[in-house]
Amino acid sequence: MIGITLGDPGGVGIEVALKALSDYQRNFVLFGSREAITYYSENLGLKIPKTVKIVNVKGDFYVGKTDKSNGKIAYKSLIKAIKAAKEGLCKAIVTAPINKKALHLAGYKYPGHTEILAEEFSCRKFAMMMVSSEMKIIFLTTHIPFSSIPAVISKELIIEKVRLADKYLKRYWNLQNPSIGILGLNPHAGDSGLFGNEEEKIIKPAIKELQKEGFKIEGPFPADTYWTSQDKDCTLALYHDQGMIPFKIKSFGKGVNVTLGLPVPRTSPDHGTAFDIAGKGIANPGSMKEAIRIAIKMANV
Repeated sequence: MIGITLGDPGGVGIEVALKALSDYQRNFVLFGSREAITYYSENLGLKIPKTVKIVNVKGDFYVGKTDKSNGKIAYKSLIKAIKAAKEGLCKAIVTAPINKKALHLAGYKYPGHTEILAEEFSCRKFAMMMVSSEMKIIFLTTHIPFSSIPAVISKELIIEKVRLADKYLKRYWNLQNPSIGILGLNPHAGDSGLFGNEEEKIIKPAIKELQKEGFKIEGPFPADTYWTSQDKDCTLALYHDQGMIPFKIKSFGKGVNVTLGLPVPRTSPDHGTAFDIAGKGIANPGSMKEAIRIAIKMANV
């Protein structure tokens, strides 16, 4: 069975989930506020499939607002889904969007879903990968301040993320010898040290070691020109916007966030809570449909 956490009940998560589930005739379990599910179902004319089981999370919810109560429901929904996965009741988890500020207001100081999942599953090595028909991007760093990025980048971290990418590209996408391109940190990938030395001191030595191990990796590539003609199976972006900007330009609304390294597959749509359109019935379920489809494929159920 696939578990779906409904995220922040003040956003579009419940709407896109109910819309997406209309495509399936299979059993799912939803983790979230039953009251909120009923609200969106009745107000937007969306059916709750008979094949769906609801694991209720009690609490007040506020449509279109950043509120600690919404954040608490989102967090507890995820924790219940993780427990179900640990017990073998869910073979994969699909997560609807959460609002990070609401999460923090509720007292849960996490950057996002990925870090909660990794902590609860006791995973030290994990990675975020964005997936669409056009591209796959794995991230060296994710939700950290831009000023912190240079200090976090290391040869060891690059090697860890590439190994993860290679392992799961083989497992889930049947790419037996995947090609991976890694981007540079600085303009023009440092231009031989003229604009920064991370490429020479960290990235290139990591590439050489990985190539010796047999990985099909090249780089570092200048990030500005790479996307105009990239032909790799996967790209390692060094920070959030370096990968997310091109991904959302080419794949927004049909892309999926996949967490690598967990004991069960986890996917998520590529958009946020969209409070501005919550409860209006106009949210596009395309990315949620893809997230569910890929979760089913990864879980092989």
